[in-house]
Amino acid sequence: MAKNAAPHRTGLLDRQFGHPSGLLGSLVGEAMAIEHRALHREIVDRLSLKAGDRVLEIGFGPGTTLRLAARKAGFVAGIDPSAAMVRQATRRNRPAIKSGQVQVVPASASAIPFASESFSVVFEVHSYHHWDRPEAGLKEAFRVLEPGGRLLMVLRRGHGSNESVRGEADRISRILRGIGFRELRCEEHHSGHGGVILTAVR
Repeated sequence: MAKNAAPHRTGLLDRQFGHPSGLLGSLVGEAMAIEHRALHREIVDRLSLKAGDRVLEIGFGPGTTLRLAARKAGFVAGIDPSAAMVRQATRRNRPAIKSGQVQVVPASASAIPFASESFSVVFEVHSYHHWDRPEAGLKEAFRVLEPGGRLLMVLRRGHGSNESVRGEADRISRILRGIGFRELRCEEHHSGHGGVILTAVR
C-alpha cells in the first residue's frame, strides 16, 4: 500500500501543476508564486517592456508575472484554462483589471481569444508542456503577435538534464522556424530549477 501511495501523490501534483483546480490547486498556485518569485522578476526584466507594449502571457498561473509586467507595459493580457488560477490572478491584479490595464481570460493556448497582430510581446513561463495542443499554441502565438513582435518561452529543466531541456528547445525551435519565426536564440538560466530561455521574433 505504501509503495503505491507516493506515485499517486506525484501524479496528482503533476496534474495540479498542469491544470490547478479546487483547494489543492489554489495551494499549488500560492506555492508557485513563492517558489518562482525570483524567476518571475528575472523574466519580466528580460522582456525589457516599454509603456507602449501590449503583452500576452500564456498560462499565467497565480498572476504574479502579470502584475510585474503591468508595472512596465501599457496593457497586459493573460490566458489560462484553470478557473482556480483565473481567480488567483484576478485577486492579485484587481486594481489593474478594474482600470483596464490588465485582462485575464479563461482560455487555452490553442485558441487564443484575441485578434491577429494584437500584441508586441507574447511569453510563457513553464506552461508550454501543459498546453493541450503545443504546436497549435505556437501557431496562435505567431498569429497574435504583430510583425517584429517578440516571443519568449521559459522551459524548465525539472528532473532532467540540461542536455535534455536543450534538446526540447531545439525541437521547439524547429517548429517555430517552420511557422515563420526568426532570430531564434536559446540560453540557459539558473533561477529555481534552472532551464533554458528561448526567444524568437515574428
